[in-house]
Order: sequence, then structure tokens, then C-alpha cells
Amino acid sequence: MPIIQTIDVKPVSFKLKTPFVTAAGRKTETHNVQITIHLADGTRGMSEASSSIAMPTESQENMIKALKSMIPELRGRPIENYRELVATSWRLQALHQTAASAMECAILDAYTRTLDQSLTDFLGGKGMTVETDLTLSLAPPKELFKLARAAVKKGFRRLKVKVGGTSPEEDCERMKAVHKGAPRAALVVDGNQGFGLSQAVDFVHRLKRAQISINFLEQPFRKHDLRTMRLFRHRTHVPVFADEAILSAADAVRLFEAEAADGLNIKVAKSGLLGALDIIHISQRFKKRLAIGCMEESKLGLAASVHLACGTGVFEWVDLDSVFLLEPTAQRGGFLMKGPKFSVKSNLSGIGM
Repeated sequence: MPIIQTIDVKPVSFKLKTPFVTAAGRKTETHNVQITIHLADGTRGMSEASSSIAMPTESQENMIKALKSMIPELRGRPIENYRELVATSWRLQALHQTAASAMECAILDAYTRTLDQSLTDFLGGKGMTVETDLTLSLAPPKELFKLARAAVKKGFRRLKVKVGGTSPEEDCERMKAVHKGAPRAALVVDGNQGFGLSQAVDFVHRLKRAQISINFLEQPFRKHDLRTMRLFRHRTHVPVFADEAILSAADAVRLFEAEAADGLNIKVAKSGLLGALDIIHISQRFKKRLAIGCMEESKLGLAASVHLACGTGVFEWVDLDSVFLLEPTAQRGGFLMKGPKFSVKSNLSGIGM
């Protein structure tokens, strides 16, 4: 089995089609980092680390430093020892999850390419196709109505709506606008830690009076506030999913033992691929629901998450829409896109980029 010869780390930036606004901040472009692992036999493994509003310490500069710090301990080691390589990456940069995860994805891409196996098959091979939602960022109701109607025309049947930036009344008006623009669409609400308990209760009561149903409310409260999440669940019976609160399987155990959530949103950028498998196992043991999300990755960075979603087949809600939020790139391969439906080919090697 070949050894890792060199690892290239390159900064890249992508403009967003429109400003992306959440309760946590505003973004007009994303500053990411791409990684290429070169094996001695010529095989390559590729991935991308994305910056994010939700993880402000993961700047492009910090991710580059973190990734470069891993190279001396990974170079010269055989790719077949991928578990040791992944463990080394996380040991060296446990506080920079996006960097450690991106290195892990590049390692697994290189390894599965040496096996001439798709990452989808490596991760379980349960399916070949998933359907993503489209995220609508925090915006005035009139704009949201237009965005929702446009999304339906493009074939989207599921929408995630960002709220929590103002008042329950205004957030409800946003949801009414989305529902009017896409009356048949399944809806998820993402609070991005922007609610207090009374605000969240008021908001969901307003939704009920407006006869707007939602699949779940994602991370309405601060990520460490499991007590408020539990109180809200018991008081409203609205399904609550965790997002920012989840980085590892240990976090999932703590969350579910505290009765703080009905499910969670896994992001490869926070947990890595192998860590995501551990979180899936814990969620299934507690009989909880699962969603998968993304940061602001280009198609290269998103590919590993698409392969995870296809390979495991466990996610009831797929939020892998960053390719629709960024300006188009020249990247090819990885997965096929037909509207909101993504599919991988059976003859791919690695992520297929």
C-alpha cells in the first residue's frame, strides 16, 4: 500500500449568490481551504475545509495553520493505516474541527481510491441518491415569498428557513411568507441559537395559530443550554434538533440522556466521517431522528457529505445545499445534480472528483 508523499494546502474563496444571513451573522463570500494528498503511486485524495458563521475561530488563516501543522506527522506513512492517520489529525488539531475533518476526508478519499472503491460503498453502500432542501436565509417576508416560490419552480420540495434574529411576531411573518410562496413544501426552522425560551414558545404558538406545520426546530437555544431545550420540548411538544451542540458521539449521548432533543443535524465539517458514523450509531441506539447539513463548501468540499448520506441511508432530512448558494465553479465529478436530487455513480473511485 502506498505512502503519503506530499500534502498540498491551498486557500480558495467563493462568492455567495446573495448574502447569507442567520441569527449569528452575515456572509457574502466564503474563504475556504483545499487539501490534496499525493501518494507515492500517484493516487490523490482531495477535500475542502469551509469557514462558517457558526464557527468564527475557523478562519481561513487558522485552518491553513492547523492543516500545515499536521503534515510532518502524516507524511511518509502508509495510507492503509487510515484510522491511525485520522486519529493523528484529530489529536493534533482537536480544537480546529473543520481542518481535522477536511484532512480526514482527504485521507479517506485517497484510501478508497487505492481500493478502487467509491466512498459511498466504503460508508455502507445503502443508496445512490439523496434529495436536498434549500436554505432561505434571514430576510424580509416579501423577499422570502419570492425566494420560496422560485425554489419550488426549481424543483425543491423541502425548505429550511433561518429565523431567530428579531421577534417571534416577525419570525412568524417570515414563515407565513415562505408557506404562501411554497404551500406544499416541507419546512424546517433553524434558530441558530437565537431564541430565548419565552420567545421560542411564543413563536411556535404563532405558527400553530397560522396553521403552519414544521418538521422540526433546529438549535433554537445556546448550544450548552440543554436544560432550556428540554423544557421547550416538554412544554410545546415541537420536535427539537441539535446542531451547534453536537461535535462528537459523547455530545450526542449527553444530549439524549438530558432529554434535550428529538434528533440532531450531523455535519462532517464538525465531526469528520468516522465521527459521524459514531454519532449515527448513538442516535440509532437512542432511537432518535437524523439530519445532515453542511457549511459553505464548494462541490469538492460537499462531496464527502453526499457520499455519507448515500452510503448510510439514515438521514430523513438532507441539507446539503451549499452548491446552490455559491457562485458556480468549474469543479466536476463527485456526484451528479438534477435539481435538488444528488446521485453518485457505482463506478466512482473515492469521492470521484
